[in-house]
Amino acid sequence: MICDRLQILLDELNLSQRQFAMKINLDAGYFSKIIRGKVNPPERILLLIENVFHVNKDWLENGQGDIFSNQGISLAKKQVLESIDSLNDEQVHAVSSFIKYLTENSKS
Repeated sequence: MICDRLQILLDELNLSQRQFAMKINLDAGYFSKIIRGKVNPPERILLLIENVFHVNKDWLENGQGDIFSNQGISLAKKQVLESIDSLNDEQVHAVSSFIKYLTENSKS
């Protein structure tokens, strides 16, 4: 069922139901009903999930194939970007400087 696969997706992304719902601009209470199997998600919500989290449509709807599609950024890059949200400005500057250093050195 889709609700079971959504729970797997939450675990894979290490997100709470509330965090997940916020990322797709969905009411957390409504998303909770979807997770519990009380409501079937409409097509537009499935499309949001596929696009925002780069989820494989076949996996989400039928449980077939890999969880994530090959489009967009990798899960590793996504997790790094999400981790940056928890940093203060000084830490973000340090990460930014490190990335700049890595990209400049990769050109040589």
